[in-house]
Amino acid sequence: MNFCVNFSDLTIEINSIYQYTYDFCKDYICNQSPDFSVETTEEKIDAEIASVDFNPPRGYAECICLYREIAEKLPTYNRCVFHGAVIEYEGRGFLFTAPSGTGKTTHIRLWKKCFGDKVNIVNGDKPILNIGNDGVVAYSTPYAGKEGYQNHSSVALCGICLIKRGEENRIERVNPGQYLTDIIKQIYMPFAPEQSIKTLELLDNILSKVPLYVLHCNISEEAAITALEGMTKG
Repeated sequence: MNFCVNFSDLTIEINSIYQYTYDFCKDYICNQSPDFSVETTEEKIDAEIASVDFNPPRGYAECICLYREIAEKLPTYNRCVFHGAVIEYEGRGFLFTAPSGTGKTTHIRLWKKCFGDKVNIVNGDKPILNIGNDGVVAYSTPYAGKEGYQNHSSVALCGICLIKRGEENRIERVNPGQYLTDIIKQIYMPFAPEQSIKTLELLDNILSKVPLYVLHCNISEEAAITALEGMTKG
């Protein structure tokens, strides 16, 4: 089946084999002319299933393959997929990133617990970043982790925060060059060489526009307060 979705103000035509993908993307479906199209194959779906240590349904595997195809094309439009959770606090966006299992989902839950309706979870796992002349905008997608934290919104990014586990809560603004290896691991890097080069250029642009912080934290509410104060002071 063919249908169009709106991801990060781009209209993308999806040619899917299974109903799962349509249902998964239903909140993003639109009727505009596409900027580009994506599709996958049964062979790629087989490879996706074989690459993981569980046995996902074919529709789920297709959905992952299609997002990968989208991510491959995004750099042409000055966009990229970033592994992280984006929240909006009083109109400002903050992206928390860390290796899977380190605690980014727990941290954004702490923000909701501490600050309530002042916090809007834009996307919990794989937002799209749009890098423009005036800054970086983070967009939600339905690819939002197992919790499904997303609400089809966007926000100007005012800080990127690397989460590291620690017994005490402390945050500092850092030089991006010191943590480039950590950041590169969290951005989707296309297979095509020219798109990889473009992605590295986009990453450099992101880090020149958005402050980078490192947060050492535990799972107490104080961690959220420390992060907020550190990223909004001044």
